[in-house]
Amino acid sequence: MKSAVVLLFVLMLAAPDIFAQALPKKPSRSEVGSFNHANLLKIDIGVSKNKALEVMGGVQKIQTYTSSSPVTKKEDIIINNPVNREFKTDSAGNTVEIVWYYTHMKKAEGDITKEQQTPVILEKNAVVGMGWDFYQDYAKRRGITLEPR
Repeated sequence: MKSAVVLLFVLMLAAPDIFAQALPKKPSRSEVGSFNHANLLKIDIGVSKNKALEVMGGVQKIQTYTSSSPVTKKEDIIINNPVNREFKTDSAGNTVEIVWYYTHMKKAEGDITKEQQTPVILEKNAVVGMGWDFYQDYAKRRGITLEPR
């Protein structure tokens, strides 16, 4: 009985890792976007920047592929994950970090646009929010100038 309880406890701790979405070995752009979108849902407000990056799969370069049955071939694009990071200064002089992840495939070719990315906003190395709606509202409240999407 005791070993069954211990086994159940271990499985409960490991469950998020067991059921976590994995990035395929030869991912398409769409699969990279889905991977990032699913992982963003696992990030809680207040977690450290390091924990958020870990949840998102770390800092990596992802070669994308197209599959035209039965052939899978490399695309000419490698997605940096995160795509970018930038620092903004609010009206009080505080520095805010924004980390950008590719999440939305609007077109299959060409460069990744800001519109295809989701921002994760960090203050003092902790997540304060994510997503375009939050970012636009946050920027307005804090007096941060945003570039157009």
